[in-house]
Amino acid sequence: MKFKLLIIFFLLFNSVAFPKILDQAVVIIENDVITQTEYQKKLRFILNQYQLTGNQPPQDMEAFYKQVLENMIQKRLQIQFARKAGLEIKEWMIDKSMENMAKKANVSLTDFREKIIESGLDYSVYRENLKEELITREIQRRVISQRIKISEKEIDEFIEHQSHIFKENNEYKISLVLVSVSETPSTAEKNAAKNKINMVKEKFLSGENFASLARMYSDSGNALDGGDLGWRKIREVPEIFLSFLENMNKGDISEIIETLNGFYVFFLEDKKEMENVEIDERKVRHILIKTNAIVTNEIAENKLKELKSRIDNGESFSDLAKAYSEDTMSAANGGELQWSAPGTFVPQFEDKIDLLPLKEISEPFLTQFGWHILEVLEIRKQDNTEIIKRNLARQYLISGRSREVIDSWIIELKEKNFIKYVTESKKKSFISNNRKSPQQRWDPFSE
Repeated sequence: MKFKLLIIFFLLFNSVAFPKILDQAVVIIENDVITQTEYQKKLRFILNQYQLTGNQPPQDMEAFYKQVLENMIQKRLQIQFARKAGLEIKEWMIDKSMENMAKKANVSLTDFREKIIESGLDYSVYRENLKEELITREIQRRVISQRIKISEKEIDEFIEHQSHIFKENNEYKISLVLVSVSETPSTAEKNAAKNKINMVKEKFLSGENFASLARMYSDSGNALDGGDLGWRKIREVPEIFLSFLENMNKGDISEIIETLNGFYVFFLEDKKEMENVEIDERKVRHILIKTNAIVTNEIAENKLKELKSRIDNGESFSDLAKAYSEDTMSAANGGELQWSAPGTFVPQFEDKIDLLPLKEISEPFLTQFGWHILEVLEIRKQDNTEIIKRNLARQYLISGRSREVIDSWIIELKEKNFIKYVTESKKKSFISNNRKSPQQRWDPFSE
């Protein structure tokens, strides 16, 4: 089951590989198209996932068709933006990501590939979907870093007014629905959006499943996941939800929340409230080799393999770090970094620290800064309250704003880019917001 969930996580919300065949366009997006074949494959793929996980497919199939197409459009816009920004995902990056997933699933890379095929998935399609996931994840990270700037004053104010946040071990399982509006919505547009979110809330209160409602009606990027944000520590909960969350119980739905993007409502599926625990601080050292036009990824990785072999054979890590590491600040100290709390480093670096036994040298691995090997020197229990508070506040402020920033950015992409639905009149009825009669319903599988 763990393996199935891992596969679904990376595939469920990504488009299938783009076919290079002449096919009827369903949507034109700038110089790209979503074809009828792509769209059908996507629908079949998602419906197969329902069967794989034992879940019932949506009852309102027409709303489901619309939601899937909307998700494909959002994904394609992000990929186009990434290409224009010069973002490129190499095959070796996909290989590394698959290696990491195999490790998390506690299987070899070969077994991981076989399990993908055994699950009824096309391996080449799996890799293409993973590539799209890596592209969109990285471009979203860049957008967030550019648009979210946290000042020390904001951190001070957060600590002063949101002290309850520092119950950092509290966890909440939250799902959301977003009904979006344009950047400059008319009164009629806002009223229509508000009526729609009220309808969603009323349907939930009358007994309908929240995840199903999110799949049908949400405009958020995670709609096809039932609006699920997963388990989140309180610092990871969107900031706009926080004041409502404090007074909610398990199974409650929030009040309607108005933002510049539109209207949100969220569902508190579950929560875990735990006692505070001490923080494990880590003392690590590393050697960094950066890539450039001359030093390729292969060269950098092989160089670090050579250095690791020399350390394993008795040479000094410190001496080699001073001689070869391109992290100039730590190199002078033999590669040693300051004592750090969890969450200090980028995720790839953190993952290595978490999994690596003490005094053991890692295999070379890649982060946004280059290639590394590292060693965990010491771990200590430390009450570093003030530093921890500031780190948590910064992380919370960034994480809390991220979803709204990404949703807003996607709305911008949709408004700034040429999007045309190339459909017959009966198909237009499915895509539009107009009320439809049963005779107008479009089944994309019928063609």
